Amino acid sequence: MVRISLRVMIILALAFSLLYSSTLAGDVSQGSNIVKAEEIANKVNAGQPINYRNVVVAGYLDLSGSEAEVSSPFVIKNSTFLEPINFDGIVFRESVDLSGNTFKNNASFGKTSFLSDSSFSGSKLEGETDFRGTEFGGNANFFGSSITNESSFANIVFSKDSNFANAVFNNTSFENALFKGDAIFIGSNFTGNTGFDFARFSGLATFWNALFWKDVSFTNAWFDGPAIFKDADFMGNTSFAAARFVGDVIFRSSTFEGNATFGLADFSGFSDFADVDFRGVASFIVTRFSDYAHFIGANFEKGLILEGARLYSMQLDNASFAENSKINLKDADFARFVVHWDKLKNHLQFDGAAYLALVKNYKNLEWFDDADNAYYEYRKISMEQKPLGWEKLLDIVAWLSSGYGVRVSYVAFWCIFTIIFFGTIFWIGNGMRRFEIMGLELPGNIGIKDQHVSLTDAMYFSVAMFTTSQAPVNNYPIGFYRHLAMVEGILGWFFLGLFVVVLSSLLIR
Repeated sequence: MVRISLRVMIILALAFSLLYSSTLAGDVSQGSNIVKAEEIANKVNAGQPINYRNVVVAGYLDLSGSEAEVSSPFVIKNSTFLEPINFDGIVFRESVDLSGNTFKNNASFGKTSFLSDSSFSGSKLEGETDFRGTEFGGNANFFGSSITNESSFANIVFSKDSNFANAVFNNTSFENALFKGDAIFIGSNFTGNTGFDFARFSGLATFWNALFWKDVSFTNAWFDGPAIFKDADFMGNTSFAAARFVGDVIFRSSTFEGNATFGLADFSGFSDFADVDFRGVASFIVTRFSDYAHFIGANFEKGLILEGARLYSMQLDNASFAENSKINLKDADFARFVVHWDKLKNHLQFDGAAYLALVKNYKNLEWFDDADNAYYEYRKISMEQKPLGWEKLLDIVAWLSSGYGVRVSYVAFWCIFTIIFFGTIFWIGNGMRRFEIMGLELPGNIGIKDQHVSLTDAMYFSVAMFTTSQAPVNNYPIGFYRHLAMVEGILGWFFLGLFVVVLSSLLIR
């Protein structure tokens, strides 16, 4: 029994050893050689070059206490770091290549200086990653890297180009980061909250086809060069509040699922928001567009806020607004606002100054029908909001008589209606007389045959009274109808004068 037990124990020990070896092999992936962290640290302290490929680094690799600078190339590629690494404060004078590695634990590069080119391309950083205060003096390559835990690139400096294309980030902060060269984030995937607050991009900044799964903030970010966010997807709330775009910026065909905030932002160059889909509120409060702002074909699901904005030229051609979407132009100042009135009329929040600014804008664009329609809507809403009194009564008269001076068809209708109305009354009531003697048309009543007035004569009489306030020589009203004729004459002068004024204002322009 004892022999059997020992035999069983030996078998179990061998099985455990094999299991551990297989697990280690799984961690190693491609690597099969184990290198102790102490060995690497000793080489660094001795000034020897570091060149490892396809290895497993076992143990805690801590170089933060090393006083010597790394003056030779530092290469560890396609390897696995099982324990945390700490490179805080190290100065790498030559190139650093950490591409294709897997960092199973935390990785710290705080205040590290990479004076030459460095590469983390294809690396997987599975623990917390810290690059706070790090300086990249050469090109920094993070192409296709994956940072699956929280990471911080705050106060980092990229002196040359940085490449994060197709990289994957979790909760990441680039607060106060400085990109002196081009910053490439094409196709990057930000799975957690992302912050670029107070970051500065001196060269090209491109987030083309980037995907932000949660909230992202570029508050107070500064873009000196072109900024490209074409085809980017912002799934959470997005903030570019107080951001400054010195060069051109492109958001064409991007999607904002949450609210998009651009309040206090400054766009000095050309701004392209064409075909952008704003599914939350698009807020541009006190935003300044100093150059052309193209929102052609943009879609606004919940509203466009331009309160206090300063717009040089904004184009909203073919833009679409959802049924309940609202547009706020309160205190906005714009030289050119290119969008037809029929796109705005059911969505524009009422503000008298904004309506009058739109009227002036449409006249400058020579869109006179839009100017008339905007003014008509402004006067109508103003009338509805006034309390009952003489001022509101005058507005009602102006509305019904001439459409506030911009509807000549209203005046024409009242002219025709008045003539037909009074002519019908004269005809039905036989309120006028026509006299004839031997074919001569004479006034008076001696020896004159009395006839019933015809409809044609009544209408002729009504036209004469409306246009000249004088009856034809062979016709005159009788009795009570004399007063009606006088009223028609007064109305004729009023409506004809009004018709001339309204028509002239349309023809002169």
